Amino acid sequence: MIDSRNKFVKKISELTFDRPAFIHLDMLGLKKLAADNASRLTEFSKLLEEIEKSGGNICIPSYTLSYTRNEEYDMNKSPVINAGIVSESVRRNFPAKRTVDGLFSYIVFGNKISHRHFEVHDYNSFGRGSLIEEVFDKDGYIWTIGGVFKNSTEIHFIEREFKVDYRDDKVFKGVLIDTEGRSHRQDVTFFCKNFDYRYWYDFKAVENDMRSEGIMETIKQEGFPVFISGVKFRTLFDFLKKKIETNKRYVCRDLHFKNS
Repeated sequence: MIDSRNKFVKKISELTFDRPAFIHLDMLGLKKLAADNASRLTEFSKLLEEIEKSGGNICIPSYTLSYTRNEEYDMNKSPVINAGIVSESVRRNFPAKRTVDGLFSYIVFGNKISHRHFEVHDYNSFGRGSLIEEVFDKDGYIWTIGGVFKNSTEIHFIEREFKVDYRDDKVFKGVLIDTEGRSHRQDVTFFCKNFDYRYWYDFKAVENDMRSEGIMETIKQEGFPVFISGVKFRTLFDFLKKKIETNKRYVCRDLHFKNS
């Protein structure tokens, strides 16, 4: 297994050397990595460190939605919400790698990501200057471990590019506490749902369509128990462009104006 593990690390490092990857994941995807959850979390953190040392660039969600909840965003301490126990474990193990976005932060491994995402300033989570835009511009990846493509929040960046009518930019103001314990005022722009509409997202249907059209990739190494599913960000953009041009609300289900 050591040889297959090393080959897996090498493969992921080479793929993400110039094309960073967002990875959404859950414990189910790590089930065969070790005998119990604590060991699985430890082994996954070691994997991330090994990938980084080999030149890879990985971004793990550590979302807090702090300002939408009228809470401070403490870069060292604010827990992850809605992203699962694995992301929270990574956040606890590597607090210094967290980005400054007071709503949608990431834990970043690798040195190919701009340092501006770690310097306190006003931030646009899904707009210009964001980490998501940088990974898109580098033709990076949106990957999942454990079949959680439905958690691919980065799709909101694509929706913003297409100016969908059911989401709008909204500025949330809050206080950020940096890694040195200093407080800063911060505005974060969130391309959020317009509450005149009632709908839910159905990214699972999007995933099924991509699989049927053969653009979802599976990355694995024989003998190693973890595998990755995903797509290049720009490939996803092109796919959704065609779909949304035909149906502006393609990624949603039962979308309708609440007063109609």
